Amino acid sequence: MTKRGRMSGKWVGRMFGVGVSGLAVSIGLSVPSQAADTARPAAAVQRFSFDLPAQPVSDALDAFSRITGLQVVSTGVGLDGWRAGPVRGELSADEALRSLLAGSGVAYRMGPGGTVSLFASPRSGGATLLAPISIEGQSDFRDGAWGPVSGFVATHAASGTKTDTPLMETPQSVSVVTRDEMDLRKAHSLADALGYTAGVRAGTMGEANGYGGDSTSIRGFGGDGTTGPSYNEYLDGMRLGGSGYVVSGLDPALFERIEVLKGPASVLYGQSTPGGIVNMVSKRPTDQPHGEVEFQTGSYGRLQGNFDISDRADADGTLLYRLSGTAWDTDSQTRFSHRMRAAIAPAVTIRPNADTSLTILTRYQKDDFGGSPLNWLPAVGTVFAGPNGRIARDFFAGDPNYSRWRRQNAAAGYLFEHHFDDVWTVRQNVRYMYNSLDFANVYISTLSSPTTARRQAFGMVEHSNDWTIDNQAEANFRTGLVGHKVLFGVDDQILRNDTDRVLQASAPPIDLYNPGYDRSFSVRPYQKSRTAANQNGLYFQDQMDLGRVSGVFGLRQDWVDSRTDNLLTGIRTEQGAHALTKRAALMYHFDSGVAPYFSYSESFDPTVGSYLAGGAPAKPSDGKQYELGAKFQPSGSNSMITASLFDLTRTNVATSDVNNPGYVLQSGEVSSRGLELEGKASLADGLNATAAYTFLDAKVTSSNDTATGIDGVKVSQKGKRPVRVPEHTASLWLDYTVQSGDLKGAGFGTGARYVGPTEGDAANSFRVPGFLLFDAMVQYDLSGLGTPFHGWSTSVTATNLGDTRYVSSCFAAVRCFYGSGRSVYASLKFRW
Repeated sequence: MTKRGRMSGKWVGRMFGVGVSGLAVSIGLSVPSQAADTARPAAAVQRFSFDLPAQPVSDALDAFSRITGLQVVSTGVGLDGWRAGPVRGELSADEALRSLLAGSGVAYRMGPGGTVSLFASPRSGGATLLAPISIEGQSDFRDGAWGPVSGFVATHAASGTKTDTPLMETPQSVSVVTRDEMDLRKAHSLADALGYTAGVRAGTMGEANGYGGDSTSIRGFGGDGTTGPSYNEYLDGMRLGGSGYVVSGLDPALFERIEVLKGPASVLYGQSTPGGIVNMVSKRPTDQPHGEVEFQTGSYGRLQGNFDISDRADADGTLLYRLSGTAWDTDSQTRFSHRMRAAIAPAVTIRPNADTSLTILTRYQKDDFGGSPLNWLPAVGTVFAGPNGRIARDFFAGDPNYSRWRRQNAAAGYLFEHHFDDVWTVRQNVRYMYNSLDFANVYISTLSSPTTARRQAFGMVEHSNDWTIDNQAEANFRTGLVGHKVLFGVDDQILRNDTDRVLQASAPPIDLYNPGYDRSFSVRPYQKSRTAANQNGLYFQDQMDLGRVSGVFGLRQDWVDSRTDNLLTGIRTEQGAHALTKRAALMYHFDSGVAPYFSYSESFDPTVGSYLAGGAPAKPSDGKQYELGAKFQPSGSNSMITASLFDLTRTNVATSDVNNPGYVLQSGEVSSRGLELEGKASLADGLNATAAYTFLDAKVTSSNDTATGIDGVKVSQKGKRPVRVPEHTASLWLDYTVQSGDLKGAGFGTGARYVGPTEGDAANSFRVPGFLLFDAMVQYDLSGLGTPFHGWSTSVTATNLGDTRYVSSCFAAVRCFYGSGRSVYASLKFRW
């Protein structure tokens, strides 16, 4: 191993040591906490696991009593015909009742002897009186919209509404990848985590995705840059900023879950691509003690340590903490691409009372990578055989003495929530994020012959500062028979970015079949700029229900502006835009668990750097989607199935003004229509399953632009299919853990991922073949071997089990990426 590798091994060891030290701290803090718990009144502090579906309120109160052991007594209130929404998660009796009775006009009071009295709230005004009722009666962990999930099936998500809403009551397609699912398949990147999700294509740049932009597209939109920020990525409901090459590239080990909202989302989030958003949810402190440390090793000499520790920091649970982190050191499929990462995320929650919480989230990540995200290759030699066959999969197009990718990311913020009463709740979410990047590489520009490539050298140093604040006020009430959950919001995002770039347009060429390195060249400054961008938004949303019918209506007004100062020329350019976006949806709930829905939603995305004839800046492009779908959650089964048909159009796209060269018209249009099917299940007998299928009919329906194909022929882009967008994708994963007998704790899993052929360039002059990949997993819970092994488990996972050689995607004749070959990883984990 090189000296660099030995040093990085120590780096992993130091970070892993933080987790071991945290274990000792956790044990020390948990002892007084557990001792004090027994002295506190159970009704005031105990938390219960709820998994109550939407149902008549009398049934819900009956279930509440069985779970908590509390007696519920009505003193003349009107609940006849009222359906309680789902109540799921680790909640106190207070929190569960607040959720169960939200919007009903009924209040409650905790009494002595384990009783709960229901009475008409003074605000309800028109409650129908009932004869007094008395419900008497007497827990596995379930999720809320932000918390952990047991298994693969999440029941709540916040991405679709910015409120804690059941997925069965969200009239738009939302997919959730849980922490358990990521852990089971050992997801090392966002692309790994989303590989089995319907409507999503990630990892199109092969191994290059690990550097920065995850190149994530949803329903054919987004993720079409080479390394730039994926503008559809969010962290804790707040957009990840970035400009140019500065992107966050966050490690999934620090996520609790990943949510994908499909379709235009500007009515809640402001400017975004029309395909949808990816929202990564940070790990937050938990009320129940939890801890784990893990060591992984495997392909390309990977060494990785993870830790995750959470508990109460005081006896009464007013202060919670969580500390999670990861560090790894690995080579990769591509030569000269050694990579090291360390990331840590401390978090604290302060709960002074049942109505108020403040969660402070911080994180730091440092990457030191060799290689380059611009390691693209020509189609001749990858998609097609070249004169000397195929180019080697480990081919590196850059120069090991020049190439580098050194990035740092730091963030700090908080999530504040306060319940004033049964109607009003306010929230304020704030984050500051800093990114820095020192990047240099040599990349292929054109071919001088079928075996030799011309190259350019590029380098840059960039920094970005990103401030985001989202203020929300939520009101739960009823108007007659209609229940309302109304959300008012004001948000603001401020981005400051500076960049200093160098270029050499004629770096030494490289032989594609017999590469030589360490060639000398020089670079010159070509860009030095400073950018300031702002987005301000006002939004309104009303989630309504009337018996079996529910609906959502939303409006948002945005103002965006940007200013760029060219520090080499002294020229300043400014652009501004505003947009009003809308959303409306209806859903009907059958007793069978089927809920069909119809939704309409809009988006806008500023067109930066383009001008109309006469000098006026181009207006934002618009997105509009009509979606018809259905969700199915079988009664008594931990599973969910979603089916959706959608018609998504991006309009007002900038296209060439043939009568005024250098300017644009906004008559371009791109259409994406399709079908998505997705199902997930985590059954009590140890079976997990996920299946997904996507059909996507995407094409450019209006454009004045032309493109030159691999054959040198120039054609119109109108009627062409966008690059990297397959017509068909499908996936299936099954795993089973033995529940009894000699093999109890042993688990086996296998999966398959299919991606259909894609267009290789904008001219549609060649196609990239589709591919079918297989994954597998075996695991064993060592607890069955006796007390000394309690909490220990081990696993082995493999991706691309058959080591299939394939091209992940192309977006031009000399811009193709090999997909990742077989990778195998072994893990040893201890949980307490």
